[in-house]
Amino acid sequence: MTSRFGKTLRSTPFQLLLCLVFASFFGETLPLGWVRGAYTLSLCFIDSILFILPLMIFSYMFNALIAVDEKGPILVFSLLAIICASNALALCVAYGIGSLVIPHLAVHVSMSDVTSPILPYFRLPLKHSLRSDVVALVAFILAYSCVKTRRQFSIAEQLVTVVQKLQSLISVFLKKAFLPILPLYVLGFMLKMNAEGTLTFLYTKYLPIFALNVTASFCYVLTLYKLVSIGYRPLKTLIFNMLPAGFTGFSTMSGAVTMPVTLDCTEKNVRYPTLARMVIPTGSNMHMLGDDITITLTALTLLAVSGSSFPTLVEFLPYIAGFCLAKIACVGIAGASLLVVLPVLKEHLGFSSEMVSLITTLYVLQDPFGTFHNVMGNGAFALVVEKIFIKLGLISSDTAKKI
Repeated sequence: MTSRFGKTLRSTPFQLLLCLVFASFFGETLPLGWVRGAYTLSLCFIDSILFILPLMIFSYMFNALIAVDEKGPILVFSLLAIICASNALALCVAYGIGSLVIPHLAVHVSMSDVTSPILPYFRLPLKHSLRSDVVALVAFILAYSCVKTRRQFSIAEQLVTVVQKLQSLISVFLKKAFLPILPLYVLGFMLKMNAEGTLTFLYTKYLPIFALNVTASFCYVLTLYKLVSIGYRPLKTLIFNMLPAGFTGFSTMSGAVTMPVTLDCTEKNVRYPTLARMVIPTGSNMHMLGDDITITLTALTLLAVSGSSFPTLVEFLPYIAGFCLAKIACVGIAGASLLVVLPVLKEHLGFSSEMVSLITTLYVLQDPFGTFHNVMGNGAFALVVEKIFIKLGLISSDTAKKI
């Protein structure tokens, strides 16, 4: 009994829950300087992770593509097609929900409702200049080249060995350093959100549309888990395995930073971890179900608030196409998902400068909940991709277990 209790205390979900409870109930009693200090330490942690993130994405993508050998290009293009289709489906669902519910909501939001943010004392001077999609492209090119030439040139085989060792080192770092101090990292962000009054704002002045966003995202992701659980594992097992990643995404508001946890949790659910190592790094940047629904419903609400006409489905289709294409260039850090689709909002929904400023602010305020559903959704999406690839014969036990 004692050992089981000690194991529970050391578990990541329990420690994350303690951080959430402490920040919610005791955060207001802490001096502002302590909050800024905790937030600064969290940002130092996030800067360090973002600095090594390109290496992680490269090594996992490279080794996953090497494992599937000649089928690498087919898998990559098939994955991109499934991502675009999944994003488009989520946007259509959001449009359907919005057209039914938003006209009946009474929402009045202005820029004066926004609170001042908490600023850190400093940031680490680390540059995060490499975009994840560029890194993934380089990994794809090098992996495919090695597959074609590894029998003719020893340097190709040597490169494969080096990248495999790199992945092993990164895996050790994640398990020995990242996960143990993750709760302290989360605590800094939760104290910041509590001090800024973010949740208080969402629960009061923005409650109707906020509740709609959270409910729609939650129901959509839950339905996805229910579908992938059929004939596989119990629904509660799949969700419980992913909750540490969901809590981390909630506090960090960054799919990229949460990706190591997302990958670790997803590997507990899928049949073939190798495939997850290709799906999760890609999906963390391009596939964000929570953002798909949240951005769309918020945009439709602001159209209604401003007195603009509600778009018909035909008028909404260019927005869907532009949104899906913009997502390919997205980066999974706080706010980036909206930034890449702002031109789409302007061009296809007629957003003014004031509406752009307002949706940007509202998006950042509710980004913790959006990222939670992004991360949880990607855990289910990896199972969807796995089932599709197995059904199409694109992956098998032999290819998926090489790494």
